[in-house]
Amino acid sequence: MQSSGVVQPIEKNVLLLGAGNAHLGFVKRFGMQPLGGVAVTLVSEYPVIPYSAMTPAHLAGDYTWDEVTIDLVRLCASMKVRFLAARAIQIEPRAQRVHFPDRPPLSYDVLSLGLGSLAVCPPSLLGAPNSIIMRPMGPFVNRIAALDDELRRQPRPFHLVVVGGGASGCELTLALHRRLAKHTGLRLTLLQSNARLLPNFPERAATLVQREFTARGIEARIGTRVTDSSDGSLVLEDGSRLPFDAVVWATHAAPPDVLRAAGLSLNPSGFLQVRDTLQSVTDDAVFGTGDCVSFVSRPDLPKTGVYAVRQGRVLFDNVAAYLRERPLTPFRPQPLYLSLLNTADGEAVFRYGPLVLKSRWARRLKDRIDRNWIDKFKPVGPLAVPLEAGAEDWQMRCGGCGSKISGDVLSAVLKRLDVPDDPRILMGCRAGEDAAVHRVRPEAFSADPGNLVEVQTIDFFKSFVDDPFLFGRLAALHAVSDIHAMNARPFTALAMATLPYARGPVQEAMLFELLSGALRTFRELGVVLTGGHTTEGAELALGFAVTGHGEEGRLFQKGNLQPGDQLILTKSVGSGALLAAWMRGACRAEWFEPLTAGMLQANAPAAAIFARAGVTACTDITGFGLAGHLLEMLDASKLSAEVQAERVPLYAGFREVAQTGILSSLQRDNAKVGCRVHGQAIPPPSLFDPQTSGGLLAGVKAEQVATTLAELRAVGFTAAAVIGSVVPSDPDTVPLIQLR
Repeated sequence: MQSSGVVQPIEKNVLLLGAGNAHLGFVKRFGMQPLGGVAVTLVSEYPVIPYSAMTPAHLAGDYTWDEVTIDLVRLCASMKVRFLAARAIQIEPRAQRVHFPDRPPLSYDVLSLGLGSLAVCPPSLLGAPNSIIMRPMGPFVNRIAALDDELRRQPRPFHLVVVGGGASGCELTLALHRRLAKHTGLRLTLLQSNARLLPNFPERAATLVQREFTARGIEARIGTRVTDSSDGSLVLEDGSRLPFDAVVWATHAAPPDVLRAAGLSLNPSGFLQVRDTLQSVTDDAVFGTGDCVSFVSRPDLPKTGVYAVRQGRVLFDNVAAYLRERPLTPFRPQPLYLSLLNTADGEAVFRYGPLVLKSRWARRLKDRIDRNWIDKFKPVGPLAVPLEAGAEDWQMRCGGCGSKISGDVLSAVLKRLDVPDDPRILMGCRAGEDAAVHRVRPEAFSADPGNLVEVQTIDFFKSFVDDPFLFGRLAALHAVSDIHAMNARPFTALAMATLPYARGPVQEAMLFELLSGALRTFRELGVVLTGGHTTEGAELALGFAVTGHGEEGRLFQKGNLQPGDQLILTKSVGSGALLAAWMRGACRAEWFEPLTAGMLQANAPAAAIFARAGVTACTDITGFGLAGHLLEMLDASKLSAEVQAERVPLYAGFREVAQTGILSSLQRDNAKVGCRVHGQAIPPPSLFDPQTSGGLLAGVKAEQVATTLAELRAVGFTAAAVIGSVVPSDPDTVPLIQLR
């Protein structure tokens, strides 16, 4: 059991690129058996992925979407693995970095590639609206659902062609027939370039599937290769043409594009060449699993999920051994393995070695195996992290100035950051001085220099997400929000960052991500980062001291509410409970994505709209929750408010997690003002939920409400709503919130 108060330093970073079966097994194993001093990151373009073995049955209507999908946001949060929904565009093994289009690169000590494979499609049909590629499976399922809906709304003769007669192509074709056969005029054709269906199966399996095709009126054309397309027809190798309305590509596997320029050894088909230890033949720090690899010792090993599942345990053990400089063990694929092919009629084709049969029993067996596999990735709490030798040494790290981040780390990060220049800054973070200096010329800051005032604020908190880049963006937005809430313009920011105990290179990578995220926000808002202070501690934390400017007499103030003002809230509330759920592995990806999108919305446009509407009273909704911050305004204005609780916009998922009892740790303290909220025996929890990067709450004159709401929604504040109004307060009582 982990000793109380002991913090394990981060020594190594493991990066899992792709959410293949082996990587899912690695994540699960890491959550149950953490590697001391190792941080793991899983990167997948999609936060929710369907299990490929169950996807055809979902298309056929046997399973719901939730039954066949793995929520990577929940899984990784529960396993204490960092998850990033991102697409890799470059692998740089020499620098041990992976690059992405819209965020800083990720550094690694070990990289594992589980990117799967792609279906081959003629260039002329890539991206065409009538061309549907089987992988990745999530977008493919959405395309089929859209096609089903289109044929329901616009019935007509429709020719759907499936290209590829392997196991995936045959199983998908039968599932698509069951899904779409209800549409009158549907014609379904499968094209197979090989001499028969299912070339990697015994011939009896091909006979059984061909029999099903014939019984259902599906045409299977064997020995037919597609070479191109033209004018709504597929061009075949023999020169003939096949007209089609849509085509599904379930062809043989092609390697992911990102492998081509990585400088790693590839086989003639472009797949990563690996040894039996799953390591790249050219780089021991790079591992590979699943369909994107080719074994040097077994170049003809079939690309099947059965092997990828078993590779997960070997991958975990070998990565741990590599990091500890211990011998690695080889992956030994089993000579025989079970295959079950769903025929979308309540039966399945069973194949084990030469044995082949088709039965309902086989379908029930497939259902049990598939459900058992996917149930492994339903989030559960991780076990305690074990300590390794030497961990206690980190408890003797110095405090005070001795806890500052190494000068080498800080210098390296500053050299890599793109900090913009500003003529008003005399000495900024690149000057190397002990403080930032900016020129005090009022005309450079305001069109009304005679009324220029300086506005300052500070904010600091520990990380509430596991992505330093995202945390940097949100921390910067949260810090400048107080400036916008007063109708001022943020100008400079000083950073205060705490990095977890780690090796210098690990801290450098983390600090670079953190400040890169903050700089992205600051650049968008015209804020200059002029310096800061770094230290190390148990947890990642970040804050900013922000200086801004405004005009005296034009500032928003909490005490300027007037009776009759309509209360407009610009963003949804509920981030506190949802972030608490995320930390427990209970926040679904479909909730987490809109939550982060909402928190990333800057309040600057809303403040400008309120200023044009003549608003004088405004605040931002942050840690004290909606009720707490509204009461601050009411106390300062000596007024009360009537609030329609049902009009308060909520983030998706808030009600669900709140009903399960998952609330922010600050909720109880915030709810102490509940005695001043009347009208319901138990006020809704949304009133007391603390917000991170929350919206603005302003008092707007009734005649300006319609225009203001229209302008807010036009610039992206789609949740903006009138939640109540300001009313006179009984002079003998404190201001109250009356729920209506």
